[in-house]
Amino acid sequence: MEKIKELLNSCGIKRVGFCSYEGVKNALLPCRNLARLPENAKTVICAVFPYKVKDAVPENISRYAAVPDYHTVCGEMLKIAAEKLKALFPENAFEAFIDNSPINEVLALSKTRLGKVGQNGLFIDDKFGSFVFLGEIVTDLDLNVTDHSPTPCLGCGKCKAACPVGLKKEDCLSKITQQKGELSNEQRLLIKQNGLVWGCDICSEVCPENDGKDLTDIAEFLNSYRYCFSPTEDYTDRAYTWRGEKVILRNYEIIKNEK
Repeated sequence: MEKIKELLNSCGIKRVGFCSYEGVKNALLPCRNLARLPENAKTVICAVFPYKVKDAVPENISRYAAVPDYHTVCGEMLKIAAEKLKALFPENAFEAFIDNSPINEVLALSKTRLGKVGQNGLFIDDKFGSFVFLGEIVTDLDLNVTDHSPTPCLGCGKCKAACPVGLKKEDCLSKITQQKGELSNEQRLLIKQNGLVWGCDICSEVCPENDGKDLTDIAEFLNSYRYCFSPTEDYTDRAYTWRGEKVILRNYEIIKNEK
């Protein structure tokens, strides 16, 4: 496993853990990438990508939207790592996933001893906190991994107390900012009151588990960080473009114009 860690480190992936495929196979998520899972998968190589650039909170976007699209940045790292692993172990399969993954990423990471799970359902990395993207490489290479029991967070309840909807997933502000079409008056009011055009970090910002955690060292995030969203910017390389520009522009107008 150390050799694999070193290989991923050489690809810019500095936080690496392992869990067994057996430990996550009963919680696979329905998505089109299910078919890409290697036959007789044995091991999940888990990767953590920190994205918090500065301690200061961005003005009107969540922290993950303040950096370039992680599907591209982190996906490329994982792709290169998978290719190098295939070269090192030519008889084995290695499939990389990020975001649109059949693997329950929080569950997988919770078995690695890299961190814990918050009351808000987010993975909290011991080094970087919850401001992290998660990815994985699934392989049929058997590394004889021993899964660890998930570690809970402090359980202080600050995330639920601060959340505008009390951690109700169906009403999540981040989800609302990504919703297409017309919004209800209540949804528009949530966006207006919290001043967020995309995403929401409220539960993470108040989490004491995030205190004193390290900032990202990923060059692409550091070099292309944006403190706020502006409708005049070039946002073709941002994660919020997957919904098209109409959604985020709608949210911007709600904040700017509605009383």
